[in-house]
Amino acid sequence: MFERLARLWKGDAPLANEYKLFVQMLNKARELYLMILHVINTGDGLDEIEKTVYDTDIEINKMERRIRKALVTHLAANPGQQTAGALVLMSVVKDAERLGDFCKNLYEAACFWCLSCAEMEYAERITDFKNYVSTVFDATIKAFETEDDVLAAEIIQDEVKWNKRFDAFIGEIAASNLKTREAVCSVLMVRTLKRLQAHLSNIASSVVLPVHHIDHRPAHLRD
Repeated sequence: MFERLARLWKGDAPLANEYKLFVQMLNKARELYLMILHVINTGDGLDEIEKTVYDTDIEINKMERRIRKALVTHLAANPGQQTAGALVLMSVVKDAERLGDFCKNLYEAACFWCLSCAEMEYAERITDFKNYVSTVFDATIKAFETEDDVLAAEIIQDEVKWNKRFDAFIGEIAASNLKTREAVCSVLMVRTLKRLQAHLSNIASSVVLPVHHIDHRPAHLRD
């Protein structure tokens, strides 16, 4: 399915510019995520990156609007042509936009904490989740660009496993004796990381699933 759609996006294809802009959105969100991680890990520079965080989120939003407008214009001018490819991009571009939002939310959670993540009671566990999402970012971009359906399926399968870990860890924090501020900041970070990997998995699903199943997890990939 994706291999057939990808022909509509690359080279001199009708939707090639929108495809390239979408990949730029993914890379920009990834760069933003890594920048925020650095600040969370060290606890330094929160104020210095504030403008960059919000400006990048706005830039990602504008890129989404550009793609959506171009897709609607294309479909209006070429009814019945490249419809499936346009629908796929229309779906995944929203997930890419949400990546920017959740990166911003992660930054805001770090601002509430105001210290290095290393000073948290569950620092090591949270770092595992952060590193996992970093890996999913890289894998999703690679799977989408290279049309790697095996890698995309692995991303979806891993999401199912990690969702259980995210939820179990949040329950563990809720049952702990952490002070309110640390408990709230820890949960905010973990929930945000969970949402980031969910949207990345949605994007990966476009590589292996037909248009009407994108964002859903079929039984053979959940089990």
